This record gives sequence, C-alpha cells and structure tokens, in this order.
Amino acid sequence: MKQAVREHKVLLTITLLCSILTSAAGVLIALILQKVIDAALQGDKQLFREILLLSVVYLLLLGLFGLIYSLCSKALIRNVTITLRGRVFRGVFRQKAETFSATNTADYLSALTNDIKLLEDNYIQPMLQVLQNVVVFAVSLGILLYLSPLVTVILIGCMVLMFAIPSLFGKALQHKQSEVSSQMSAFTASLKDLLSGYEVITSYAMGRYAEQTFKQQNHRAAGVRFAADRLFAFNESVSHTLAILTQFAVVFIAAYLIITGNLSAGSLVALVQLSGGFVGPVLAIMENLPKIQGIKPVQERIDLFSEEKHEPDAEGLTPVFHSTLEARHLQFSYKQGNPVIQDISLSLEKGKKYALVGPSGCGKSTLVKLLTGYYDRFDGSIALDGTDLKRLDREKLQQMVSTIHQNVYMFDSDIRHNICLHEEFSEQMLDTALHTSGIHKFLQNTPDGLLSPVGENGLQLSGGQRQRIAVARALIRNKPILVLDEGTSAIDMQTAYEIESRLLKLNELTLITITHNMNEDLLGLYDQIIYMENGKIAEMGSLEELLKHGGRFRGFYTLEKDLAGATG
Repeated sequence: MKQAVREHKVLLTITLLCSILTSAAGVLIALILQKVIDAALQGDKQLFREILLLSVVYLLLLGLFGLIYSLCSKALIRNVTITLRGRVFRGVFRQKAETFSATNTADYLSALTNDIKLLEDNYIQPMLQVLQNVVVFAVSLGILLYLSPLVTVILIGCMVLMFAIPSLFGKALQHKQSEVSSQMSAFTASLKDLLSGYEVITSYAMGRYAEQTFKQQNHRAAGVRFAADRLFAFNESVSHTLAILTQFAVVFIAAYLIITGNLSAGSLVALVQLSGGFVGPVLAIMENLPKIQGIKPVQERIDLFSEEKHEPDAEGLTPVFHSTLEARHLQFSYKQGNPVIQDISLSLEKGKKYALVGPSGCGKSTLVKLLTGYYDRFDGSIALDGTDLKRLDREKLQQMVSTIHQNVYMFDSDIRHNICLHEEFSEQMLDTALHTSGIHKFLQNTPDGLLSPVGENGLQLSGGQRQRIAVARALIRNKPILVLDEGTSAIDMQTAYEIESRLLKLNELTLITITHNMNEDLLGLYDQIIYMENGKIAEMGSLEELLKHGGRFRGFYTLEKDLAGATG
C-alpha cells in the first residue's frame, strides 16, 4: 500500500503543498474577521477599505489553491487505486499455479473490488483529511495562543478529553472492518457460485433455494457492514458532543473576558471562529483515525495479494528440446492430501506420440502438468534434454507447450481473438489451423466469420465448436510439445478422428494425449501407450504389445470398448 503511494511522489507532494496552503489560509480568515469588526467598531474607514481589498485578493487565491488541491487529491486517489489494482492483478497472475488454485477466485475478485474500495474510503481519503486537518490545527493553535493563552489552555484540555474517549473504539473498529472484508469476500464467492451455476439451478428447479441463499448472504453482508457503521456512528456522536461542549466553553470564557475588559469584540469573533478551526480538525482526526487503524487487516490482505516476492527461477536457463523429456522416481501430492503420483519413471522422445490411458482419477492430467512445468513442488526429478526443469526459465518453458483442454475457456471476444490470443499470425498459418481443426466447416454459417462474437465463455457456440477453436489455438502456435487432454471429446467422432490422425502424422510434434477413446485404429498409431492406475504406471508399450501381453491394460481396453458399444 505504502509503495503504491510512493510511486506518485510528485503528485502527492503537490497535493500536500496545496493542502497546507489552503488549510492555513482558511484559518487566517479569523484574523481578517477580527480586523474588520474592530475597524467597524472604531469607525476607521481607511482600515476598513484596506481590509476589504485584501480580502478580495485573499479569497481569489484561496479559491485557486482550493481548486488545485481538489483536482490533485482526486487525481492522487485515482492513480493510487489504479496502481493498487495493477499490483494485485500482477501479484495474482505471478503466483505459482498451485498457489493460485488454492484460493477461491472470488477472494481475488473481492480484493480487486470491495477491498480496494474500502481502502479508498477508509484509508486514502481519511489520510488526506487527517493531514489537512493537522495543518489547520497547528495554525489555529498558533493564532489562539497569540489572542488568548487562557482560552487556548482550556481548548487543549477539552481536546485531550476528545482524544481519550473515542480512542477506546479503535480496536473494536479494526475488528469490525476485518469482519466486513471477510463477509464481503464470502458474499462475492456465494454470488459467483450462484451465477456460475445458473444452468444447474434452472435445470433442477432450484430457483427458490438460490433466492433464499442469496437473501441470507445479502442480509448477512449488510448486517456485518451495519454493525461496523453503528460503531462508527457512536464514535462520531461522542466526538460531536465533545466538540459542541468545547465551543460553548470558548464562547462563555471569551464573553467573560470582554466583560472584564481583557478582550476586544473582534477577538471574541476570532476566538469563536478559531475554536471551530481548532475543534473541527480534532473532530475530523478522531473520526478518521479509527478508520485508518481499522483498515489495517484489509491493507495487509491487499499487500499479501500484491506481493511480488515470488521465488524466481533458480537459474532461468533457456529450455531446449532436441531429444528427451525424462522423469525419475517422480512423487507428487496436493497439500494435505495423499500421493497422486507415486514413483513414476519414464522417458518421452522428441517427435513421438504417447497416449495416457487409465481410470478417471488415476493421475494422468497431474502427471502431464508435472512434465510440462505447471507444478514445481515434487519429489524426484524431471529433465528436459538432461537439464532439470527447476533450472529452466518457467515462462519460456510454458512457451514450448500447447494444451488442448477438455473444458475450453473462451474470452468474451470474437473467434479470431480466441484463436490468436493477442498474437499476430500470417493468414496462411491461420487458414491451416482453421482447416486442420475443422473450424472452416461452421465458419461460413456465422454472421461475421472470424469476427463473430463468441459470448461469455463461448456461450454462443456449441461445445464442439469451442473445442475446435481450442485445437486451432494450439495448432497455430506450432510448439514442439502438444498436450491433448480429452481435447476432442465434444466433437463428433469423424471430426475427432480426422484431427487426431492429422496430429499423429506431424513428424516434429511430440504429442501427449490423455484419452478414454479406445479406438483401435487411433491407438495403433501411437508409439507408446502409458497405462496408469492409482498414480502409478502399470504398463507401457505399443497397442499390439499391450494387447498381446494380456495384462491390466487389456482388461481396461476390453471393458471400455464394451461400454462404448453398449452406449452406442
């Protein structure tokens, strides 16, 4: 948070200077009022005209500096919030995949929206107000001492009382602010869950349940915020009461001094004016300090998300893939879980084609993520051309791998953007990808061709069309390693067969396919089938070798074929 403010030092300096000038000038009005009233009571016309002229110039300058301060303070708030959001967003996306997945995305959304707003309302703006009021207080104190030391001492006594009582609410307000942040995060998570589950809610007639759940979360979030606001209101009420008490004391004491002949009428007006400039800033500070203190948990949460102290690659070597990708005695488990990958050793050769098969949950996808550098917390070793994966530049390693996922995410843009993903490709490369993936078959029926919008997460496309786009997205990049994670499961069998068979014919491509499709013609084209069970490699070999061996793969293969025939 502090670093985000420091990034705008120049604007902050200008804002503070204008704040000091504006605040100090505002207090000096009390002296002008004193001189005007005393000149009027004395009948001094010459002094009256001089003060009038001075006042006009004074007010013009006050207005100018006030405008500059107002513009600069708003620009500062805008820039700091932009910087904070940028730091949080960068921090989230620079996390390791495992760390990112361990946190609900609603928490990230809440940090980027609710928490940033809380910081703006309860830290940045109050901090500027506190700084401004400190100047007003200091200047007011100096003039008060000049006009009447006795009144000043009484005001200081009242001020101590004003500080002592509301400060009792500090810890309670901090606790309430933390509760507000947590509850808003939970509310965002629940809302995201309900909106994402729209189809399930509609299909199973869960409308009333959804409305009731939203109602409960909505009331809970509003209740927690109201509890915090209630405490703020009590704090402000006590502060206001003490402020009024202080002003009454000043008026009666100053009036007594006039009666005894120790104070002029103009000084009385100045003292009353200054008491507002003395008590008002203290009141504002007392109202804002609990907000600043109370926002500390939210500030720590923002700093945690925006933290960019992620472990860099040990050496950041440039990855090279000319021969093999090897794993030795690989072990992996998710946090606080049983091992998902157990003592796996294998060697994948460049240009060869591998099919990973096995029951659901046996660790196929996890193994591929490990081999391609998605996770880096594992036991054993993974080496690309003899170089340990942990020594390689992570970003460059990711640029060597394309993945066609089963669940395809579509950005809310057009078809072309979802294929190219902000990169530029030649028309020939794009055309090849369109034909290889089969997109050209449905493209002519779309209203605007490649520029046709796909909707939120591809809502305007079928599942098969989305998967074709995912295939084109991977193929156009022509990377040396391609992972096909059930990537053609939503496409008709004929198109899926055509796409997969074309991929199998690409000599320079190293293909790793995770599949449940037991098509004999396709499986027979793979150089090696890796059959997994319970996080281990049970068998490896070509289709012919594995079927001839008659082991566990053959039983799985036969069962899947029978199930496919029955459902067909």
